[in-house]
Amino acid sequence: MNILLVGGMFPPMRTGTAFYTQSLAAELQRQGHVVEVVTLGSTLSSTKEDELTVHRLPAWRLPLAGFFKHYQLCAFNPLNWWRLARIARKFEADAVLLVNHYLDIALPAAFAAWCVKAPLVCSVGTQLQSLNPRRDRILNRLDRWICGHAVFPFCDAVVAWDTQIRQYLADVQGERVLRKTAIVNYGVAGDSMALLAHESDHRARNVILGVGAVSEQRSFVPLVKAFALLAPDFPALRLRIVGHVYYDEARRLAHSLGLGERVEFLGECPHEEVLAHMKAADLLYSSLTGRYVGMGTATIEAMLLAVPTVVNTPLDLLGTATLIDGEHLVQCIDNTPEVIAERLRPLLTDETHRRRVGLGGRRFVQEHMNWPKVARDMSALLTRLVDGRAAR
Repeated sequence: MNILLVGGMFPPMRTGTAFYTQSLAAELQRQGHVVEVVTLGSTLSSTKEDELTVHRLPAWRLPLAGFFKHYQLCAFNPLNWWRLARIARKFEADAVLLVNHYLDIALPAAFAAWCVKAPLVCSVGTQLQSLNPRRDRILNRLDRWICGHAVFPFCDAVVAWDTQIRQYLADVQGERVLRKTAIVNYGVAGDSMALLAHESDHRARNVILGVGAVSEQRSFVPLVKAFALLAPDFPALRLRIVGHVYYDEARRLAHSLGLGERVEFLGECPHEEVLAHMKAADLLYSSLTGRYVGMGTATIEAMLLAVPTVVNTPLDLLGTATLIDGEHLVQCIDNTPEVIAERLRPLLTDETHRRRVGLGGRRFVQEHMNWPKVARDMSALLTRLVDGRAAR
């Protein structure tokens, strides 16, 4: 099957969506499909990148300070619609797989699928939400009006990465989109075998790690407050946060509490450095705030490295496999500092507990969140749609 993957984010951009597109494309190709990728860049180009043909449409980069570092616009240029359609036609695409629905590359992707009469599948990995009620309503309305009228009606199927995203689609887009939504989980970014090769002795390293863009939805403020409660009992303990800082409250809080020397904000780092920080940590803490929460790329990578993770993830997140608190991860739904501190404390003091949770998380990801499984599930969905269209 000829599969055209279309996404606004792709390496060298370092985002979960970029790694998802690259990893899924590579695995689909390894499983015998012919895959080409269309993404965005500063100029028009077609190159071979790690055995994948990658087309880049020229886009206008629009950094939105404090909100979205990687926003790019391409659909305002009518030539990009025809360029993408021409790529799809020349490639003889059997199916068009769009990664995420809210970037404007979705519009040319729908046009290209219509031109070549191929099914369009939209894989959704992001909810548009805000802790500010007014802003949250605006985002939901924009999603409902724009994507609900200009993207989803043209999709033959919608893929939700997990149960939280499916719920978001149900709440915002309604039954019409939910009826054609299926869950296909995501996998760990990068080379999973290289991560599995890491062997940790789970000895105390006196480092709590947080990874991800520091934003309104991932402020790390409760974690800094929890660290302040733990700090007197663990004099050598440090809190290290890796990710671009959009929202500065946590850093200011650490300084106001006199923890500036023990709480480090390292900013955005190359992927290999992020992995090195994971290997040097006792645990990874991850907590998204909002109505819908999930398990990000960093959490999955930490689990595959056998680093114990503390998350506010629902245990039924994946839909097809159930996470077990205390075996695969430590669940911390309550976002109050006192509860976070008490959930972290056993992992900081008990090496056996760290090893049990770390190795249990690794086994879970190996079984349920590997790219061969993700690609097989996606391939099965695409095949059904292609065969169904051919039978009409």
